[in-house]
Amino acid sequence: MTQDKLGLLSANRNKSLWRRTREGYTSWVLYGGLTIFGLWAYVSTTGLPALLLLIGLLSLGHLFRSHGSWRTFAPFIALTALLLLLGLLRSDFAEAVMRGVPLAEAYKGSQLVITGDVTITVPMVLWVIAWASIFGARSLSDARAYALFKWFAYVLMALAVVQFMEAVSHFGLRQMLSANVSKSRDNMLIVGFANTNCALLMMFWPLVMVQMARGKPVTVALTAVALIAAAFASDTNAQLLALAASAAVFFAVKYWPRTLKGPAPERVMAALSLMPMLLFPAIIYGLMQNGLAQKIKTDLLPSWAARIDIWTFAVSRALEKPIWGWGYETSRRFDPMIPNHPHDMALQAWLELGLPGLVLLAVFWFWLFWNMDVRGEVVEEEVRADGLRALDHKSHAPAEGNLALRFRPYLMAQTTCFLVIGTISYGLWRAWFYCLGAFAVMAAILAVKAARQSIKLRI
Repeated sequence: MTQDKLGLLSANRNKSLWRRTREGYTSWVLYGGLTIFGLWAYVSTTGLPALLLLIGLLSLGHLFRSHGSWRTFAPFIALTALLLLLGLLRSDFAEAVMRGVPLAEAYKGSQLVITGDVTITVPMVLWVIAWASIFGARSLSDARAYALFKWFAYVLMALAVVQFMEAVSHFGLRQMLSANVSKSRDNMLIVGFANTNCALLMMFWPLVMVQMARGKPVTVALTAVALIAAAFASDTNAQLLALAASAAVFFAVKYWPRTLKGPAPERVMAALSLMPMLLFPAIIYGLMQNGLAQKIKTDLLPSWAARIDIWTFAVSRALEKPIWGWGYETSRRFDPMIPNHPHDMALQAWLELGLPGLVLLAVFWFWLFWNMDVRGEVVEEEVRADGLRALDHKSHAPAEGNLALRFRPYLMAQTTCFLVIGTISYGLWRAWFYCLGAFAVMAAILAVKAARQSIKLRI
């Protein structure tokens, strides 16, 4: 063998070793991060930005690896970057800098810093870090993603068991930890419990996708029972509504008539997503004008009556500056009428960033659902269509041999879940919920790969 051939063989071996090391490194980063996610979600869900920062920093190299990733996610990166940039430009920090105030002084006195020494993590930094983690998950092979998600399923099941035990014991474990360690107030125990349930809720549909592909529906049922029990125990009816809405979307998309001539379910959902974005403020304004806002409050649960108060007040303030809004995080200035945020992402976008912010947010959600349309894709699967039909024990149309179509209901259900929670419970800049969305995307990517590998193994 010539010296050149030996050198080429050695280079290929080194390249292969580097590729295995690189992919193995990413797997272990995600193994560690997703394992800690379960514990972190229980102990301090609002601390998820710190966990995302840790995973993202260790995954930064993947931002520059997969060229296909940039092409796929470019519209979402661009829309989010524009929204965040608008928020920064409309902050009192930017206004102070424009007036010539030194950077440190402008930052210290701005809405980027809330009470005391607590500092808001800059959303732009978190978003860059989030994409690093997402690209890291995307780089894994189906086999590695399958092994990783099998382990993550155990983590989520353990969290579900704890949530169920907490629900039936009325936060017994949390009360014990509070009495001996954290000394938390009772109302904060309920908030922490509800936040943990929200984190589990956002992981539910990726878990369903993988467990159903593995033929394990019992774990899905147990997780659903734990979620529902915890939602009732903490009186978080918004989570029950989100779960119900996402389930309705799941079954509607799964059993969407294949022969129906007209828009695909993704296109229908893209149009429907404009309602909570663009029409919700108009609906609240209409209720205010005809007096129904006050009238229906008496027929609602206390939490929903409080939401009506917050939403009507937010609309009244937004109408005072409808074009450019009041500025980034100015919702906090209206406390106690608006406690921290308006409990609706669209209202906060309009109140703080005006019509440009509202339109950008609407376009983001519209494009997210619209981009899920896979009718035009031709995917050559490694498994036969008759094998896929055998998996479901019944005959399907040939179109369901396409795995992209097969996974679509789960992805749309998860997206719907996040949309509903963001519409009726949280604001636009809630850092932990924002980061939970990044974890949800990461879990969805891993779930698609894991479910695909599971189907191959079962055939």
